[in-house]
Amino acid sequence: MTDLERKLAEALRGQAEEVTPNLDAAWAEQQRRQHRPRRRRLTVVIAPLAAVLVVLTSVLLATQLNTASAPPANPGQALKLATPVYEPMAELVMTGTPVALTEFAGQTDRWRAWAFTTIRRGEPGLLFCVAAMPADLPFSSSSPQFGPSPRCVPFVSADGKVLLAGYIGENFGPLPPDKAVYLLGSTTDLLRLYDAKGDLSQGRWVGRLGNTYQVFVADVAAGSPPVRFEVS
Repeated sequence: MTDLERKLAEALRGQAEEVTPNLDAAWAEQQRRQHRPRRRRLTVVIAPLAAVLVVLTSVLLATQLNTASAPPANPGQALKLATPVYEPMAELVMTGTPVALTEFAGQTDRWRAWAFTTIRRGEPGLLFCVAAMPADLPFSSSSPQFGPSPRCVPFVSADGKVLLAGYIGENFGPLPPDKAVYLLGSTTDLLRLYDAKGDLSQGRWVGRLGNTYQVFVADVAAGSPPVRFEVS
């Protein structure tokens, strides 16, 4: 082969390489293009699924928190009251001016409940009593009584005690079943009451018995009496 023929052959090979595709490079590019859309498709599918999972997890946690049993409410001090008993008015000697509590309707008439302190004739020890008399009459030991009235409870010791006595209303008693009355020391300004479920009833000041005691009335849930109290 002459020099001229050799040069012509090399020139032809160079031109052939310029127009011949690089199969390896083309294959790699094809593979890249096939994989890249697949990743985008996976992203499009996975992102919404992740968002849904977060929402479901939040709802599940909220449901568990809402359905979890709350710890029982236990504020204040335990409320322990003596059982009220009927005392004939003729056997009682009042020791202070009565305080009007509330009015309520009987079968035919309106009645007014009163609170007062008293002692039994010839016996020591103060009693806290509630009586109900016709609403249009003043308090009098000779007035007609509603039901087994008066209903009385003994005082607790005043030592370290701020709630001295109390009476929760009852059907056919001198106080309706949705009311309660409490006798407290003279320094108490606020009375809060809690039933077994922790529901709050606020005591309402209605008057003083002498200079020593204060009388509070509270609205209570009939059948769910207060079991704990706080004072301030």
